[in-house]
Amino acid sequence: MESRRRGASGGPGGGRKPVKPGNPIERYIACFATARAAAGAAGVSTAMLRRMRSRGFVSTRGRALLMAQACGFKVKPAELLALTPGVS
Repeated sequence: MESRRRGASGGPGGGRKPVKPGNPIERYIACFATARAAAGAAGVSTAMLRRMRSRGFVSTRGRALLMAQACGFKVKPAELLALTPGVS
């Protein structure tokens, strides 16, 4: 029962899918233990974060800056806005 809670690998986040290198929103979410924590840090609902994830970018500079800051700039604001080449 405990192994089910921790995921297949036994560690935190062990059951997650691998992060796609081209989607900056997925890389942002990977900085947090849960998608709910990622949404809270961005100041959005989980439903809105899910929509951003499917689009692959955010639509406002302010939100991009807030999200980049929340994850320690592991994802740059320009990537979150899809302003860098190679971001799909």
